Amino acid sequence: MSTARALPIADSDAFAHPPLVRPARRLDRLRSSAVRDLLAHARRPDMISFAGGLPSADGFDGDGVRAAFEEVLADHRHALQYGESEGEPELRAALAEWMSGNGAPADAEHLLVTTGSQQALDLVARLMLDDGDAVAFARPTYLAALSVFRLAQADLLGLACDEQGPLPESLDRAARAHGRLRLLYLVPDFANPTGETIGLDRRRALLEVAARHGIVVVEDNPYGALRFAGESVRSMAALAETVSASGASPCVISVSSLSKVMAPGLRIGWLVLPESLFAAAVRIKQALDLHTSTLIQLAAARYLASGRLQARLPALRTLYGERHQALERALGRHFGEALSLNRPQGGMFVWARLRDDAIVESSAWLQRGLAHGAIFVPGEAFYDATPDTATLRLSFATNPPERIDIGVARLLAAWREARAAG
Repeated sequence: MSTARALPIADSDAFAHPPLVRPARRLDRLRSSAVRDLLAHARRPDMISFAGGLPSADGFDGDGVRAAFEEVLADHRHALQYGESEGEPELRAALAEWMSGNGAPADAEHLLVTTGSQQALDLVARLMLDDGDAVAFARPTYLAALSVFRLAQADLLGLACDEQGPLPESLDRAARAHGRLRLLYLVPDFANPTGETIGLDRRRALLEVAARHGIVVVEDNPYGALRFAGESVRSMAALAETVSASGASPCVISVSSLSKVMAPGLRIGWLVLPESLFAAAVRIKQALDLHTSTLIQLAAARYLASGRLQARLPALRTLYGERHQALERALGRHFGEALSLNRPQGGMFVWARLRDDAIVESSAWLQRGLAHGAIFVPGEAFYDATPDTATLRLSFATNPPERIDIGVARLLAAWREARAAG
């Protein structure tokens, strides 16, 4: 029998003082999401939230989605098995048809299903960016995209904008100043956070500059089907076929999602890529998670095939249009000229700015709003640097009109309190 004894913990510095474990240095640039940080507050029963970019649960088709899952599970041997990394052929075909029907031609053979559009953006960054490469985007822009590009160690180049979108000359200057500008990231329709739409001529001009400098355009379009006013604008992917500069044609990668029109809990997103990039993108998808859930993909495909989503879109657009109007009216009634607002024609967001920004910053206003039971996202979260601290994003999607008016009244009380506090 061995006479060895256990080493007392007190005798070992290794046990008494464990070494400090440090995460990878690339995380140093990664910030916590301001929107995700507010979700716990948004769940309070007394809270009226204009913060999260959540679609309206009133628009979910529970019966139709349930029926799709039941139909798929009737033949569960396939639905519960591993699937193809590219995505289920049935869903890829349905998504390509959905895109084409909404003015963005897509080939199912070059469509890659992802676990939400956030994974699609991460995949693009892994596919296209080396450390020190640059990404250009409109200022302000989608904060979760900024997180992806920060994690990829990219240089962030915010572009000057006007009411039509990013200025082509700003993109041209950025490309000339930075020798490794690889991507132009855009949300052309009802952008998050500003709600703005890039005009047709501006889209063409940006594509021409991108083609001239060899910049790949990433067109992120989760909101395009939610237009409740105005005329639709051709997608950048469709326009790319008609644009050339210095003998070169622009390259566009399309990103989209079913989260805003069907249900975010399904986590169905996708990419449409040029043929030359598709195989490499599939290899990255394999490394990330092998494939997106087979069961959920097949249920989504059956739901799309049923025609229920297309049939429900007019009511969903009407719902969002009414809620946008309710928010705009409430802000005008309670705040008068204190706030300047954009005028979105679709999507889920209103972008506002305090006219007298010397009095109170939106982050200080938010802190008062938490106590009054109404919250929003301060605009500074959507900037890469030097934010406009007098701005804020308000989502109108999740609250009915009467609740919107109560929430705006609470925001007014919080703003007055913040002003009084200086």
